[in-house]
Amino acid sequence: MKKLLLLVATLTFTLGMSAVVMADFPDKIEESKFNVSWSDEFDGDSLSSWWAPQRGNGSMYGVWEWGNNEKEFYKDNNISVSDGNLIINAKYEPNAGKVGDTTYNFSSGRIWSKDRIHLGYGYTEARIRIPSAHGIWPAFWMLGTNGKTWPGCGEIDIMESFNMQAISQATIHYPTETNTDLYNYYQKNVPDKTEFHTYGVYRDGTHIAFYLDREVIGFATTADGNVDAWSAKDGYTWQKGIYGKRSVLNDDHYLLLNVAVGGNLTHGDNPRTDLNVNMYVDYVRHYVNKPVTPTVKPTTVKPTTVSKPAKAKIKSLKYKKKRKLIVKLKKIKGAAGYQVRWCDSKSFDGYEQKNTKKPKFTIKGLDKNTKYWVKARAYKKVNGAKLYGKWSAKKSKKVKK
Repeated sequence: MKKLLLLVATLTFTLGMSAVVMADFPDKIEESKFNVSWSDEFDGDSLSSWWAPQRGNGSMYGVWEWGNNEKEFYKDNNISVSDGNLIINAKYEPNAGKVGDTTYNFSSGRIWSKDRIHLGYGYTEARIRIPSAHGIWPAFWMLGTNGKTWPGCGEIDIMESFNMQAISQATIHYPTETNTDLYNYYQKNVPDKTEFHTYGVYRDGTHIAFYLDREVIGFATTADGNVDAWSAKDGYTWQKGIYGKRSVLNDDHYLLLNVAVGGNLTHGDNPRTDLNVNMYVDYVRHYVNKPVTPTVKPTTVKPTTVSKPAKAKIKSLKYKKKRKLIVKLKKIKGAAGYQVRWCDSKSFDGYEQKNTKKPKFTIKGLDKNTKYWVKARAYKKVNGAKLYGKWSAKKSKKVKK
């Protein structure tokens, strides 16, 4: 994680390229040729204000079971942020939710950035570990903001994966003149999808291109009319000559991340009652080509790029009488303070924490004859918010009496 861009999160941002578009798209994404215009690095302890959870079975949004016969009930408790990752948990949970006469026995999480961050031209990428299990459907995707009903708004599925298949699927949805759905997709094998990989999409107003680990896997033109709908990296095409309004894919889009359970694209591979899997998202970023700078609405504040503090280091951890521990940290240049976390569990279940401006901190009121684990991280203050660095290695010490 190299950069975090902090913006005022109470407003909607539209980020993208200027009116000048490129004539082609890159075969490989080279980070040196781009600037980060927005990112969420998931470095805090809770979901940032760029996102909001979606809840239930879709009925409150006018889409029963999300239009795909999905079997999960989305809940806030299945979404967490920890150790630099967004974590979406999908699991078997009897009576997770009920709508009308329908009871849902699986829970999961789904978030979107609608009315919070909207993305235009450029390269959008997430680094994700995809879960593998029967009957699940994790996804990283986008919907258009032109106000039209689906599929007229356009849909860009950057990554979808199904069940235990070792694939990632990229898909575009766009309307015919009568607003029926046209779609094209391309699949690519992922070497161990349960490890971190990057999944991205590039848009320049002429093409849309999808990437796995920053290498292009398929592309399409985004012009309306009777042209080839899709081109794969190896050169074949299909659905030639079908008229579609693919220009909706050039509109601003917002982001979604979720893990569906069941649904049409799991193709009858039913989830099991021992289901309990996580999708981990390291970051989501939007890049624009150098030297073009992102444009923002007049009511917003121009972004400021800020580097995170260095990783913290515990120099010493000592026991002191009266059930105290003395923590000494290495002083970090530019840090406004430090966050110290401690727990009687090595996995930090049920932890306590405090912020301190000094690199020396006394933990008080501990239980006697108990072993405690301690870790710390530094922070900077930017626009009233705290930007945290990486956690230090854990140290432990027993409180004697």
